[in-house]
Amino acid sequence: MLEKYKNNVNACSRCGMCIVGEAGYICPVQQHTGGFDQYVARGRNQIAKAVLNGELEYTKEMADSSYTCLGCNACHTQCTRMDMKTGQPGYIDETKIQYALRVDLCKAGYEPEPLQEVDKAIDSTGNPFGEEPSRRAAWAEGLDLPSKGDTVYFAGCYASLRNTKIAKATVAILKAGGIDVAYLGEQEWCCGVPQLADGNRELAEKLIVHNVEALKNAGVKRVITSCAGCFHAIKSEYPEIIGELPFEVVHSSEVIADLIAEGKITLDKEIAKKVTYHDPCHLGRHEKVFDAPRNVIQAVQGMELVEMERIKDNAVCCGGGSIVSTAFPELTKDIASDRVKEAKATEADMIVSACPSCESILTPGARKAKMKVYDLSVLVAEAMGMKL
Repeated sequence: MLEKYKNNVNACSRCGMCIVGEAGYICPVQQHTGGFDQYVARGRNQIAKAVLNGELEYTKEMADSSYTCLGCNACHTQCTRMDMKTGQPGYIDETKIQYALRVDLCKAGYEPEPLQEVDKAIDSTGNPFGEEPSRRAAWAEGLDLPSKGDTVYFAGCYASLRNTKIAKATVAILKAGGIDVAYLGEQEWCCGVPQLADGNRELAEKLIVHNVEALKNAGVKRVITSCAGCFHAIKSEYPEIIGELPFEVVHSSEVIADLIAEGKITLDKEIAKKVTYHDPCHLGRHEKVFDAPRNVIQAVQGMELVEMERIKDNAVCCGGGSIVSTAFPELTKDIASDRVKEAKATEADMIVSACPSCESILTPGARKAKMKVYDLSVLVAEAMGMKL
């Protein structure tokens, strides 16, 4: 699959902007792997180029280099290489290159063993945790959610099976705002983000085809998801693989921001806290949803938003992107710790994010720093006086 990105790979001039950018060091992996080039974009591009030229064979060492990439897209954002057709910078898409290389590494048998276990779990149960499929819909018991409708809430694996408060809060907010929301239940499978990242293309396509067919059968016109990974996958990755989708895909933060602006929900409960917002990579850099979550936070009475040093396009990944948290947990822990330190420096009481995975990754370090990590939907539900 790497051959598809040959021109992209060959365009790299090794200028180094993918490492330092205009905002200082922007690759968190580079900072935690000794600074060696094989762990940053320009080095990985040279490895890909050597593979395409027949100068390198696939090896475990190559897999270690490729699978440490967070897919956070910071290098792509900073890339100054111009697209000859559009004249726009950012021509080299490091994330796409690494995902393509991982497809080839996976086929060659070099997918890290922990990721193979995730693949097996998803293939047999529809979720990365290996939980019984029947458990996916347990959070929605008693909510009387229909299985068909114009608007479907795609909960995702984390909100369904690990932090169900997020799913419950999101649905409660949508209902309060007058939105009739449906839910696929057991027919919702993992969105495929883990497989799009780990290179198991066959399994990714199986999940994607299933989910799109399930959504079509539900008669959906708009899909709302509170997971940044699900949002990016369905909105941008699915169409690249199976073509244009017959429905709109939006993130819950965008919908909630609109409901507040239109006066359809009110945040009456005062929460006198100082908070800082962590931009999830899939929601922020990949999909450019920066303002909606911040507008929601600023609508909470008594809440003060203080920004970290690196935000929006320059925000640092939580450390768990592209399932690095599964393949290299210590690397993830170190990067997450750095992000929490940056949050702590703002003197905020809590970190708010809009991605269940980011919340999970940042929580251990935040706990040590005596900070709390909140999902945006849960925060809004509390500000509305809801008990989940």
